[in-house]
Amino acid sequence: MTNKKAQRAKEPKSIKTSILISLLSLVAIMLIIMWFAQTIMLPHIYKYIKMNETQSLSEDLTIVLSDEDSGEAFFGTFAKEMSQKYETCIYAVNISENYSLYREWHALTDCFVHTIDHETNQGFYESWYEKASNNGGEYTYILSLDEFRNFDHSVNDVNLFTPKSNCIISIRLVEDNYGDEIMLILNSSVEPVNATIRTLNLELMLISIIMLIIASIIAFWSSKRISSPITNMSASARALAKGNYNVKFEESGSLETVELAKTLNHTAQELSKLDVMQKELIANISHDLRTPLTIISGYSEFMRDCPSEVTPENLQVIIDETSRLSSLVNDLLNVSKLQSGNVPMKLQRVNLTSIVRDTVERYSQLIEHDGYDITFSYDCEVYVEADEIRILQVVYNLINNAINYTGADKSVRVAQSISDDVVRISVTDTGEGISEEDLPLIWDRYYKVDKIHNRAKIGTGLGLSIVKNILLLHNSRFGVSSELGKGSSFWFDLHILSSNSSNDSVIQ
Repeated sequence: MTNKKAQRAKEPKSIKTSILISLLSLVAIMLIIMWFAQTIMLPHIYKYIKMNETQSLSEDLTIVLSDEDSGEAFFGTFAKEMSQKYETCIYAVNISENYSLYREWHALTDCFVHTIDHETNQGFYESWYEKASNNGGEYTYILSLDEFRNFDHSVNDVNLFTPKSNCIISIRLVEDNYGDEIMLILNSSVEPVNATIRTLNLELMLISIIMLIIASIIAFWSSKRISSPITNMSASARALAKGNYNVKFEESGSLETVELAKTLNHTAQELSKLDVMQKELIANISHDLRTPLTIISGYSEFMRDCPSEVTPENLQVIIDETSRLSSLVNDLLNVSKLQSGNVPMKLQRVNLTSIVRDTVERYSQLIEHDGYDITFSYDCEVYVEADEIRILQVVYNLINNAINYTGADKSVRVAQSISDDVVRISVTDTGEGISEEDLPLIWDRYYKVDKIHNRAKIGTGLGLSIVKNILLLHNSRFGVSSELGKGSSFWFDLHILSSNSSNDSVIQ
């Protein structure tokens, strides 16, 4: 039972479930932060703001009161406006006249300062005056209910007003323009924050319920919208894995899923092409292998049954068909090795001109018997750094490809040209040419432009793929130019070695 639970816990969640959980978690975190800010932090923030506000107001009043250009009327007007604006009671006591009342402005109904019996309760004023004097002429603090109950015992005999909530008391000592020492007493209440908190808590509860409902709807809709295209692509991918290359990936949803669907559609098309080419390869190989095997088997049985027919001509037929069979098998082995990168390359100084010239001369018998016109034009001997055996394969495959596909005039032109320190070998035929849409594909493994199998054009479609991989190992540029009805020209470039270069190296 425990193993099953552990296994279920390790199973990955669906995108839809993950998105739903993520969005709901985000909303829950936001609500927790809001609750914390409004229920726990709000009283502290409010007190901090109110303390700074009261201190700032006390400073402004001090400036106005001590200004020689400001009269008593201006100070009274200013104090009244500020009292109403900041909901703060202001009380001015003349210290020079034994704490007598100087001026007062009311803004609160339960102001602690204004409900004190000013005739008999000088203990408060004396205490505040002492604290302000010891603090550089100003003193601001919060008078809590507990502190009020345990206030200076020297005033125990006085009938005091008990405030309903904590009070902010700000004391500032100032000398007015008559030279009298005045103590400004500001009283702000922190009671409104409690009512505000209760209101906000109720509002937050309603907002939380509404937000959770809306978030659930949005999360469900968003997760479905995002996960649906991926779910559909997953189903299509399973069909593709089973070999259904005609499957269509729906290009819908977000930009990323659309791009992914386009990529998968392109992949399906390429796999379909590869599947067709592989089937064609099997058909071609089957045909090309069956023919020489049939001839070898037939001639062998014929000579076994008729010993008098064991002639050099019949034996040569068997040898030729064996060579043809060996060539086909070698092509398959070569392209597999090259594409796996498992071929050692022995780079050395070689005469490229000689390699091409000797390869053309090997076709002399074909020229004599079948009437082909194969020429090689060059200006000088050129040396390059290359693997001689592999470059010979390249030249052989390109010339053999040109012979197979050249036109009725059976003409093949091989040319060597030099530009700066680069030599280019080009092989041109006069055949039907290659369409523009087929040009990018001719270097691919298994691909054959001539889809109708022709005995005169034996090949697996691997020759140009072998050429491509060998030239890539040489870091060589290569390409083809072709026009329908006018033939094709295949070419490759190699860097020319200077006359004194003679280093050999082996690349695995």
